[in-house]
Amino acid sequence: MQIFLTEEACVALRTQHWQEKKRRVADRITAVLLSDKGWSLSNC
Repeated sequence: MQIFLTEEACVALRTQHWQEKKRRVADRITAVLLSDKGWSLSNC
């Protein structure tokens, strides 16, 4: 499944990622951002 985020959404997620204190939440944000770039678990 491909996710398409707007540039504004990507910026907001990156900002939230840097401000997030809970690593688990930050890791999930990273997963969403990488998924938007076309990455998947098979790339790991």
